[in-house]
Amino acid sequence: MIGVIVGAGRIGYNLAKSMAEDHDITIIEKDRTACNKASDTLDCYVIQGSGTNTQILKEADVSKSDFFVATTGNDEVNLLSSVYAKDHGVDRIVSRLNNLDHEYIFTDLDIRVVNPERSAMRFIARTIIRPTAQKLVSLGKGNADIIELKVKNNDILYTPISEIEDNSDKFKIVTVYTEDDMIIPTEDTELGYGDSIAVLVKTQYINEIQEFFTKEDKDYLTYQNI
Repeated sequence: MIGVIVGAGRIGYNLAKSMAEDHDITIIEKDRTACNKASDTLDCYVIQGSGTNTQILKEADVSKSDFFVATTGNDEVNLLSSVYAKDHGVDRIVSRLNNLDHEYIFTDLDIRVVNPERSAMRFIARTIIRPTAQKLVSLGKGNADIIELKVKNNDILYTPISEIEDNSDKFKIVTVYTEDDMIIPTEDTELGYGDSIAVLVKTQYINEIQEFFTKEDKDYLTYQNI
């Protein structure tokens, strides 16, 4: 997919990092330091400038994008850039909402919003970042839930998420909360003991998956035997 992300702060940067390997991502960021960091560490096209500048948005080819995400800490920037994307035919738009008092403005314009205090990263991960999570919802005919768990199963500690999930159609890990950070996992992300995770899981497998991650017995069967 082709996507544009406005803002290269923690949320925007992690979104781009999670998607850059498999998708064509353009980042718009006004801060030079953040631009340099994104340019040096991510395989993305980085443009320095404001998300409200129409020339910058044109340079980013917003009209050709499959999705658009506004992640800045400024609701005005997020709103105006999202409106531009909407007016230029982008189907999938998600905007960060910093002040809940502004929510009605976005909803009146039919722009989907997420708020950090309401677990924005989990929602973005479910709707955009991990296509496999979308596939899970599709396979489950929409009958899926997001649950939060603490990792206690020693058998899966420091194992890449790709091996833990093992192409499962039962669940996908969409967010990992460590002691000092909140990240969107890649296939190589490993889980530590006590990490909190948000898991998208088919409703009928909730108890099974809950036990899989939280059972502390080292002799607990591996996921392949679930």
